[in-house]
Amino acid sequence: MTPNHAKKIVKAWLEVNGFSYKLSAKTIDFIDLARGSCIFVKIHGWKPSPLWDELKKHCRKSGFCLES
Repeated sequence: MTPNHAKKIVKAWLEVNGFSYKLSAKTIDFIDLARGSCIFVKIHGWKPSPLWDELKKHCRKSGFCLES
């Protein structure tokens, strides 16, 4: 998984649900915590929505995190 691939997954989900936002993604390494890393996708300008939890679960199933 790459940051760009993660952004494409979020963008597709947003389009299906009628949203359009600017996205950014980055990989964060957790060197001190068992040398793991995670890709974080941020949605710029997101307004509170009941669909946030659904999108967050979708991201976790795809193997990355959603940044609020």
